[in-house]
Amino acid sequence: MAGNKNREEVPEALSPEWTRHTQKLAALSWISFLTACVFTMLFFAFVDPLVLVDAINIEAIESRNAGYAMGFFFFWANGWIAGWYTLRLVRRKRRGPGAAAP
Repeated sequence: MAGNKNREEVPEALSPEWTRHTQKLAALSWISFLTACVFTMLFFAFVDPLVLVDAINIEAIESRNAGYAMGFFFFWANGWIAGWYTLRLVRRKRRGPGAAAP
């Protein structure tokens, strides 16, 4: 029971609630991360990163791990940007005193 008592005494400043905007960004980042994981596995199951680097002619990348990392962050950025545009384009109608009349 002492554990529950300590939880109740935690000030709100130490455990702030996330705003709606922060929740959207966190969900967007997590979903794009998971999507990047899946697409990285699928893409590099068929494509060797060193062959891809040779085709693009980038001399700074010398290991497969660097190629995997660059591919992962490429997929993650693409997923994040696509999700952000989706959030911007899909908005709910406003209800209440500030809403426009239909």
